[in-house]
Amino acid sequence: MTLGGRSRTASWATPGGAVLRVRGVVDVPVDDLVPVGDGTRRSVAEDLRYVYGEDQPTDWLETGPGRDYPTMIRAARSALAERGLLDDVRLVVLVVTTPDLQHERLLGGFVADLLDDRPYTFCVTEQGLAGPFTALRLAHEELAHGGPQGAGLGGDALVLVLEQCTLPPTATRVPARDRVVALVVGHDGAGRPVEALSVARAPRGPRPAAAAHDVAQVPGREASPDARRVVLGVDVDPGEVPDADDVVLHADPGAAATGVWEVLAACDDVPDAPVVLHERCLELGYRCSLVLGPRAVQATSPGADDLAREAVLA
Repeated sequence: MTLGGRSRTASWATPGGAVLRVRGVVDVPVDDLVPVGDGTRRSVAEDLRYVYGEDQPTDWLETGPGRDYPTMIRAARSALAERGLLDDVRLVVLVVTTPDLQHERLLGGFVADLLDDRPYTFCVTEQGLAGPFTALRLAHEELAHGGPQGAGLGGDALVLVLEQCTLPPTATRVPARDRVVALVVGHDGAGRPVEALSVARAPRGPRPAAAAHDVAQVPGREASPDARRVVLGVDVDPGEVPDADDVVLHADPGAAATGVWEVLAACDDVPDAPVVLHERCLELGYRCSLVLGPRAVQATSPGADDLAREAVLA
């Protein structure tokens, strides 16, 4: 998939006309999970000193909560199973924006063994805040056109957005706590229809002051249940967003790639409201957006969906 240079478009429908739908979004609680043991921390410290030299600082390994991705993925599996969202998962896309705290297990094989029927699993890395948007595009393509015969995997895809905060000091934005957000998408059944998705190149640049893009909320304003929700990432300038007059929600400044997706999970409380996500990755130079329609209780016939919906990756 090209994320730069020429533009490309693709319909968000299968050859049969079924549009990709977001069935469920779960902000998985992880704060009570057991951290890794001292042995894992020592192993990571030894590996770092072996690669970077004996003077490599490793004291940061003792300051963070110390949860690894396999532990967080198990928690996500339990949360999704309780909601009945794993019944037909045939594809898993992991989105990793911060490195795992353990080096012993490869996540792809771990996830395939953890879930029933060993779903096809791969990972999106090094894409910054654009990673989850890219993962959704790849999930759609694999469900609709993947598989050995190119006829599509069918079923559902699980997108897991993972980040952990036991990290060395860095100039880039890092998460303030461990987080995992799970999205289940598919082309059949209920869910919010994907109307548009965009991942476009944008100028890189320094991060603005923390308060530069704050938008004051109107006091006493009560939003209607079907009013469009517009979710802004931390580094999105509201002045550049054309639909900022709707109900504007802001991602947690302490989140990295999970920020806007945590807010999307909370939008389950307003199923009749369309939702638009805007994200900006200053480090890698991306501007991303996702447009979702109201949640359908039951999918309409393929002919009733707007087959002109397109996603642009530029």
